[in-house]
Amino acid sequence: MYNQLKKIFNDALIQTSSPYNFSHYLWFTSSANEYFGIEKEALSTKDILLLETFLQKVEEHQLSRSEKEQWWYELLFGRAPQKTPYTYPRSFRFIHFEFSEPLLNKEEWREALVAFFDSDMEIVWKNFTSGVIVDFLSEVKEEETVPLHDIIDITASDFYTNVKLYIGAYTNLEEKLADIFHWEQNCFERSVKARKQANIHTFQHALPFMLTENIDAQQTSYIKNMFGTMLDDEKELLQSVKVYIENNMNVSLTAKKLFMHRNSLQYRIDKFIERTDIDIKNFQGAMAAYLAIIIMESNAM
Repeated sequence: MYNQLKKIFNDALIQTSSPYNFSHYLWFTSSANEYFGIEKEALSTKDILLLETFLQKVEEHQLSRSEKEQWWYELLFGRAPQKTPYTYPRSFRFIHFEFSEPLLNKEEWREALVAFFDSDMEIVWKNFTSGVIVDFLSEVKEEETVPLHDIIDITASDFYTNVKLYIGAYTNLEEKLADIFHWEQNCFERSVKARKQANIHTFQHALPFMLTENIDAQQTSYIKNMFGTMLDDEKELLQSVKVYIENNMNVSLTAKKLFMHRNSLQYRIDKFIERTDIDIKNFQGAMAAYLAIIIMESNAM
């Protein structure tokens, strides 16, 4: 994209990770979260209309941040921030989010979230599609469950876009926050890559994939031997077993998710146990089978 625009606007074009100097440049963003600034004097009305057909125009107010939001942004994405704006330690967690497409009406989305979080939550945007919610633990109540599926449903119904969430662990303001944030970002990315259809992600979802991604070829071949011809001939059987384990070895719930009769699912489970001698009806067997299936799926990509 940059090279094509450069041929047209030459030195009037700049590219950066964060727009600035709105009085001199007109800013646009692509679906890949690239920011392009073009000197206003180099643009005609026709140029602007044409650019808006394939890029999103960025207004200065869309990037404005409060004092606390700026502190968090600098801490997580940039340089070391100034003195903390908080007068005493508080427990909080990061809730990372990623939209399927740029969200321009950010303030309206924030207002929709107030019903689910304390009013002093902070939303820190990295770009137009991703960022993090700083969710402070209520001083009155103990840790409570936020209806995360409701957030996803409201985003889809009211803002016509999909959002994925990664729910971090509670910590406090005295910890190494930037390190924690980037670790959770890594977990989020790994979980989304492996669980493309899922909208809610946590450490427990990400860990199996992070543990198995560096298994060497020799160990992978031994694992494949355990499963014999199932890898090529009965992929549906392995997928059924994986979904069964992900649903806490609940036959009825798994059958419903797979749109099949529970007796048919039970037959597949018994067949898997007979073929591999791995009893997936207990925790240790289920864990071993689940990790093995993940390793083979990763190796097949």
